[in-house]
Amino acid sequence: MTRNDLRTLLNLVLPLAQPLAGAMAPLFGIGHTQAEMSARSQTAVVPQGYAFSIWGLLFALSIAWGIWQVLPDGGKDSVAARRLGWPLAAAFAASILWMILSQLTENGWHLVLVILVVLGASLTAFFINRNLVHRGAARGWPERWIVQPLVGMLAGWVSVATFANIAGAALVSGAIQAEGAAGTLAAVLILLAAGGFTLGVLWAAHGSPWYAAATAWALLAILYANTLGRDLNLAVAVVAAGLMVVVVAMAWQRARTAPAMPRTAPPV
Repeated sequence: MTRNDLRTLLNLVLPLAQPLAGAMAPLFGIGHTQAEMSARSQTAVVPQGYAFSIWGLLFALSIAWGIWQVLPDGGKDSVAARRLGWPLAAAFAASILWMILSQLTENGWHLVLVILVVLGASLTAFFINRNLVHRGAARGWPERWIVQPLVGMLAGWVSVATFANIAGAALVSGAIQAEGAAGTLAAVLILLAAGGFTLGVLWAAHGSPWYAAATAWALLAILYANTLGRDLNLAVAVVAAGLMVVVVAMAWQRARTAPAMPRTAPPV
């Protein structure tokens, strides 16, 4: 088996394994659910539960990507498959590991280390794809409606989820509190760090509607959680709402000033 064959196989198999790994507890009765684990280490930075439904869309896009990139007359020999295959395989593998560990162990810094790998691999795929888009080397409906939404929303969601994971691990380790003024201050600071990080990514990427959409989705769920979903935390809700507006504005502004796309794709 060649290196390219291994890359293609991993990008076919790992997306199919993701929903199975996530269903260990709820469907197969192994360990505890991720919702139960999250509830035991919940902070004000954790989005309302409905927001995690985004994984259904990410799973579907990942599987669609896996099928497309294996087709000999489709994406197998495409620039996207060659450039994105390895970082996406790493993101899928680390995501599966996080799902398994989150159902077998409690929240902690070990999960943060794993989700940082997911974040790094996802951002690598995201920026490679943004470069291909700006160069005019990403063309056709599969790259527009499968690849770009997949890498954009995966990177955007994991960007916010990483900081929520950090907050949960810090709570379990005793580094921060969940209640009172100290808990609110910690949540606001972590949320501001998450916002600064996502805005930096959007700036560097010259905007991305998919990254911004996933980020805004997570921030909206944090806003909802701290108003209607859980106990009222006005400070966290205001920061989440403000960041959501700025993220959308940044994505729109940077998209307007993005480099012009060439009329024809350059040789690669």
